[in-house]
Amino acid sequence: MSAARPLTTLRTLAAIATLPLLLTACGYGSEAKSDDTAKVAAGAKKIDGLDSVRIGYFGNLTHATALVGREQGLFQKELGATKAEYATFNAGPSEIEALNSGSIDIGWIGPSPAINGYTKSNGKSLRIIGGSASGGVKLVVNPKKITSLKDVKGK
Repeated sequence: MSAARPLTTLRTLAAIATLPLLLTACGYGSEAKSDDTAKVAAGAKKIDGLDSVRIGYFGNLTHATALVGREQGLFQKELGATKAEYATFNAGPSEIEALNSGSIDIGWIGPSPAINGYTKSNGKSLRIIGGSASGGVKLVVNPKKITSLKDVKGK
């Protein structure tokens, strides 16, 4: 028996053992929400005749523009009778995957996944149209109330 055989067997067993972890990482990474209560104004018209616009974003502070727009009904107000539908994501690659597959129509995403997605699709499945947070996103606090990380830990 050669010395390479036990090493090959060990590698095979390691690959089989990690397979369940790899498969769980193949999840879509989004969470569709259907509990939106934004109202459509009486007599509102559909935008470009569309029944809905599917909007993707991360459900965290870095995507505050999308969070506020959804929570306050700003997108729905601008869309008129075209229904705003939302999907939250926890990672850039899964949101790019959704854009590339046509599962969402528009999304907020960081610069690296956006450039990657644009490059991989040769600019055919998505277009970068602008930034909603120039220079990055910052957490702004009242310095009289929050003086260190300890003051926001767990909140």
